[in-house]
Amino acid sequence: MNIFTIIDSPIGGLVLVAGNDSLVGVYHEYHSPEPSPVLLGLPIQADSQHRSSLEPAPEELPAINEEAASEVFLRTSDWLRGYFRGTVAEPLSYGLPAGTEFQRAVWGAVADIPYGETRTYKDIAEGLGNELMGRAVGAAVRANPLSLVIPGHRVVGAGGAITGYAAGVTVKRALLELEATVAAGAAA
Repeated sequence: MNIFTIIDSPIGGLVLVAGNDSLVGVYHEYHSPEPSPVLLGLPIQADSQHRSSLEPAPEELPAINEEAASEVFLRTSDWLRGYFRGTVAEPLSYGLPAGTEFQRAVWGAVADIPYGETRTYKDIAEGLGNELMGRAVGAAVRANPLSLVIPGHRVVGAGGAITGYAAGVTVKRALLELEATVAAGAAA
């Protein structure tokens, strides 16, 4: 069973999801489409007094290692703080909770886009062997469960057009501007 917490960030609240000792989700508070409650799991400090009558009794719940999840949240929060300060950090370790073979291939390609750079949907489709799969790549990027960690904001439309993003194009633009500023400062 997964467990989640919500942290503040410069782009709004971020929902962090841990599957015990592994990061399995990072979603913006206004993520669209909204992640399934099954993917989110329970809040880290779940109050058993407020469970709905449809939830299982505590003895029926799968064991949740809150200590391991807390460590995942701490590591992820530190990484995100560095990211928003402009510190180019080592990639964060994570576990992919689901996804088709194609989605995982797209997420792998997106994860390889360097900080401060972008790729088009067509670039990724070409890299996967079929330049006509741009729309399918877009759908896979939209289904990415690890926003920022697998940097879907670095995937842009033809000619660099800032198109669709689960947290909205304003957030996507802000992330790209942050990375461009940091990259330009590092190059100077």
